[in-house]
Amino acid sequence: MKNPPAALLGIFAVGAMASLAASGLVVGATLGFVPAIGLANAPVLISLVFSVALLALSWTLLRREGASLSELGLVPTRERLWQFGFGFAVTGILFLASAVAQAAAVRAPWHLQGFPGVRAALTGLLVTGVFALTEELLFRGVALRYMRSLYGDRAAILLSGVLFGAYHLVQSHDWAMGAVFRFLMPTLGGLLFGWAALRSRGLALPLGLHLGGNWVQSSVAGFAPSALPTDAPIQALWRIPITIHDVRVLTAPDLVPHLPYMTAIVVAAAATSRLLSKSPSAHRTA
Repeated sequence: MKNPPAALLGIFAVGAMASLAASGLVVGATLGFVPAIGLANAPVLISLVFSVALLALSWTLLRREGASLSELGLVPTRERLWQFGFGFAVTGILFLASAVAQAAAVRAPWHLQGFPGVRAALTGLLVTGVFALTEELLFRGVALRYMRSLYGDRAAILLSGVLFGAYHLVQSHDWAMGAVFRFLMPTLGGLLFGWAALRSRGLALPLGLHLGGNWVQSSVAGFAPSALPTDAPIQALWRIPITIHDVRVLTAPDLVPHLPYMTAIVVAAAATSRLLSKSPSAHRTA
């Protein structure tokens, strides 16, 4: 690299924080002028603007190295589309199976929501896609590239995974063992995504892995309070009504309730490893 990786990593960190602040200001001003957009849409709009800013920041930093955005593996080649689709299908199926196991554990029924549910799932796919892209650019984009140059592959994957877990912990209000699991679960996912990013030399595969699982959790298998009014907005393809007691069982700060998620991550890692073992690009040096 023409510039010290530590300096580039620092520039990215500062630029990312500035971009996030600017994104909030831009969206806030936009909502002030166009209130019809609705305050509820602010988070996804901020994430969308932030993603664009991160792409611009990444492009600028890569240019300093004499590289381009193609280094991030987001150019839709046949191989990249296959990697994305594979990752999306693997975690989508596994997290759907995880939802089945969780629902069975509390004997919760599944209610298909018909066309409104399909519409909610498709809308959720776009929204979840924006959030997943933002997080991949932030944690597995050029930042992971620079950490790899500084610390090597294993340490870079571990550090990016820990940062990913801490990012989710900061957004929660958990404490004690609840905080441990709130940190540990996304950290495991972050380790998988970081490893997939380095092995596949791009973000297409980790983005697919990230999006498939998140989409199923948010917009396909929708766990919701059983006391929810019948006229409440439909948020997912299936509604799975659960009681307050069920919530406590499924979110208890213990190992057993988190086993479906952990199993899904392990199986996804095994499937990803099999895919990458057959991929020529995975064996080339980045």
